[in-house]
Amino acid sequence: MTTIWIAGSTHRTTQVAKTLHQDSRFSVTHIITPSPRKIGRKQEEKNNPLHQFALDNKITTTLVDKKIDSSIKEKLEKVKKPDILIVVDFGFLIPSWLLDLPKIAPLNIHPSLLPRWRGSTPGPSVLLHGDKKSAVTLMIMNEKMDEGPILSQIPFTVDPTWTQTEYYQTSFDLIWEKLGDHIEQFLQKKIIPSIQPTKSPTPTALKLTKEKAFISWNEIKNAMQNGEKATEIERASRAFYPWPKLWTKVITNKGKKRFIIHSCFIDEKKHLQLDKVQLEGKSINNWSEIKNSVLE
Repeated sequence: MTTIWIAGSTHRTTQVAKTLHQDSRFSVTHIITPSPRKIGRKQEEKNNPLHQFALDNKITTTLVDKKIDSSIKEKLEKVKKPDILIVVDFGFLIPSWLLDLPKIAPLNIHPSLLPRWRGSTPGPSVLLHGDKKSAVTLMIMNEKMDEGPILSQIPFTVDPTWTQTEYYQTSFDLIWEKLGDHIEQFLQKKIIPSIQPTKSPTPTALKLTKEKAFISWNEIKNAMQNGEKATEIERASRAFYPWPKLWTKVITNKGKKRFIIHSCFIDEKKHLQLDKVQLEGKSINNWSEIKNSVLE
């Protein structure tokens, strides 16, 4: 039976863990995941989804606080080495010694058509640039960012209404169904790894921050009035949803307020139309219901 370690944190990593845990060809023997974080107003500690999965299934776990340091190395080197290490949504730099730890290979699931959109957040970049085709990639990791040999790619068409949520859900739904088979074919040498070109045809995928999701209110007004940058803004509203959300600053009779655009669309005149919006301190509303609160 092939032994597997999994490094990650999110519900997507957890689904990978569940898929392989339920597959009789594999044994998930160790989890590497971030330490519990304090969240909410009460600052209560909460386990991430993968950590909770490990606890529920009594899988040995190594918790990482700020980085994978020498103490983590010392702990992991005392554990029986896995055949395969799989990294999904981990959030930490993987040192070379950890990449070398598995007996066969370290693998990564990357939701883009590599070598396009290398980096930690490919989904928003795909949506921002209006890519019509993409893929989810299973690859062997090396010390360079998303440049390792490709084992398999499952292509899909990008729906023009998708947000990040639908993009990533589609990507991982496709790979979950075939992950065990792809790993098994790799182990049996039925898959020949494909070497990527050194240079990507696209920039590194945009790293999401609240600052990068800001757009000026004047640009939004121009897009509504004459269609200027309307397509770019509509794409951005989907690419930045559900986080960090496209936002701006508007003037109201109570001063300048943060204004979030939850959704918008392009009308038949190619002009931008706001749909669901949220004024600072208020709940989500239709634009038509609150537009009189925004002073031109």
